[in-house]
Amino acid sequence: MLEGEGRARCDDSWVELRKGDAMVVPAGAEHVVENTGPGRLYTLTVMVPDEQFAELIRNGVPDELDAEDLRVLQGVAAA
Repeated sequence: MLEGEGRARCDDSWVELRKGDAMVVPAGAEHVVENTGPGRLYTLTVMVPDEQFAELIRNGVPDELDAEDLRVLQGVAAA
């Protein structure tokens, strides 16, 4: 978790997440991450095996990064 607050489900188990937390999901497990905080939720996702995740990202809808996005991605603390 790069920024924000959330909760995640892996199969039948739920866990609360916040900045600095990590979650490992076994390949093939059903999972979901929900934003439960007042602001945006930023996560870093790595999938191994890829399971066509890279193709999904490349074919997604392009979007512009705003100042908050850039601050989080650059690792700058909130003012």
